Formats: sequence, C-alpha cells, structure tokens
Amino acid sequence: MFCPRCGREDEELYKGICRSCFVKEAQLIKIPHNIEITICAHCNSLLKGIKWEDSELSEEELVKRAVKENIEKFSHVNNLDLSVQILTVKGTNFECIIYANGNVIGTNISEDHRINVKIKRGMCPDCSRYASGYFESVIQIRADKRFPSSKELQTIDNIIRTKTRTLSVKNRMAYISNVAIIKEGVDYYIGSYKAAKKLSSSIKDSMGGIIQESPRLVGRDKFRGKDLYRIWISIRLPNFQQGDFIKYEDHIGQVKGFDGKKIILKDIISDNIWSIMWKEYNRIKVIARNSDIKITSIISKSPKIIQILHPETYQPIDIEVNDKISDLEIGNEIKILEIEGVPYILGKL
Repeated sequence: MFCPRCGREDEELYKGICRSCFVKEAQLIKIPHNIEITICAHCNSLLKGIKWEDSELSEEELVKRAVKENIEKFSHVNNLDLSVQILTVKGTNFECIIYANGNVIGTNISEDHRINVKIKRGMCPDCSRYASGYFESVIQIRADKRFPSSKELQTIDNIIRTKTRTLSVKNRMAYISNVAIIKEGVDYYIGSYKAAKKLSSSIKDSMGGIIQESPRLVGRDKFRGKDLYRIWISIRLPNFQQGDFIKYEDHIGQVKGFDGKKIILKDIISDNIWSIMWKEYNRIKVIARNSDIKITSIISKSPKIIQILHPETYQPIDIEVNDKISDLEIGNEIKILEIEGVPYILGKL
C-alpha cells in the first residue's frame, strides 16, 4: 500500500492517503461566502428564522455570534477553538477574520478565513406595536361618587411609571401607550395585559379599592382562528379616605388605613381595632368626614354623666360615661363628632 499523493509506503493510509498528506490537505471549517443578519433597529433583538429573539448584545457581538453559528466543523476535527475579529466596518458591512485551531488525527493545525457580514435593519413585532400605539389593556382610575384627588392621582402615576420601568426589563410590551384624562378619571393604555394586571395589583395594594375586568372584542386572528380581545381594568377607589368615618352593620369606625385586602377601622365607642374585607364595600356607608370633627370642652362631670358644650350652638349636652371617656376631667378640650344628631367623644385634644 502506498500513498497516491506522495508515494510513501511507510504510513498507514487515512481515507485513501497517508496521514501526512491528509493533515496537509485537511480543512478545519467550512464557511459560507457571506452572512446576512436582521436586527431590530429599536431594541437590537435578532431575527432567527421567522422568530425574533431578545438580545442585550451589541452589534459587534451579534456579528461575531452570527459568524460562529454559520461555521460548520468537519467531522475529522477535534477540539476546535474559534475566535472572530472584526477588521473593518463600512456602514452595515462588517469584514471579519476567523481564527480556527483544531486537532486532526493527532496533529494541531491552524487556519484563518475572511468573511463579510451584512446587517439588515428591521422592526420586531413588539417595537412595531409600540410605534403604532398598540395596547392590550386599559387601566381605568376611578373613584366612587367622586373624582380621584390630585394626591391619589399623583401616587398612582408614580406607582405605574416606576413599576412599568421594572417590568419592561423582561417584558418589552410593558409600556404606557397613552394617558387620557376624562371627566370620570384617568385612563392608562398599557401595551401588555400581563403588565397591566401587575400594575393594577400594585395600585390596589397601595390604594385599596375594587378591581373589575371587562374584555372587549376588537377583532379576530385569522391565522390562529381566535377572537382578539382588549381588557379594560377598572380600579374604583373608595368613597372615603383615611380619617373618615363609616358605618358597617351596627358598627361605626374611623378609617385608620387600608391595603389591597382590607379596611382597618377604629371603633369610635370602644377604640377597638377591626377590619372589613373589600368584598363588603357595597355594605359600607360613609357617615362623616375627618373634617367634620369639632373641638369643644367639658363643663361638668358626675359619676355617670359628662356635660359638654355643643361646638356650634354652645348649648350643654349630656353624654353617658363609658370606659373610654371615664378619665376625662372638667376643662379638658376634646374632639367630638356628631352623627345623626348623636355626639361622640373621640378623645382628648
């Protein structure tokens, strides 16, 4: 047996030729003549086939990755090591050099190749939707029997904008498409329904209230054969604020605070703290505002009766002594609230 290339007879043949000739003629990699990649001009995501992939890489890094992904290693190569260097950039054309090192039947060899990569600019579906003002959900900020206060609206706006920035790191559709101020309140148009759900929950956790969702048919996806909906999420803030007084069943309490699950109240007779779940909201009646609290003084006291001056008519009023007010003395200035003609002492000033 001899090598048909060099005529040597002292080496074992490998694929019909001697080892030395095979190594001398062997190539490590096969590369295309040119490479073309499509990158979103807005978010730098990369088009792979028919799908867009999120990417935080720079254009240079995307070019290098594309080169490596388009290289084919020959089967006789082991321990292949590749590096790509960009030589020149002319507009959207990147001239690159590939350095390849590998082992062919026990011999380490190296080679280099030049290749051109062209970048095409496109727009991914998410960015296209953003540019067109697309939205999947509307968050409606409302208040029961009133317009939301400027303080409430400012707090909600801060929550939405701060939370949106956080969500947009992983969800490019988490953006505010539009904000509309109407006579009932404020509407936020949100790109992603999932993001709108999370934003609404954050608002409710901070501001309380009632959330309701209302889907509306806006079209049909012909390719998937499914109806397309947009979701309106209504957040109805309560008809009270912290410090106001409400009645629930036979109890009267001052609102001390609330969160996404319940309303915290302080009983105006016993000072006990109790709570009501938001699902009971429609059974709550607002009976007085924090601004309705008046200041007066105690003019006399007996073991069973405390006498005060009415804060507006200055007529004496008798109030039965209970554990809450038993330690009050003549001359003390007190806070008083009158509900349906009945005075309640809230405590010492």
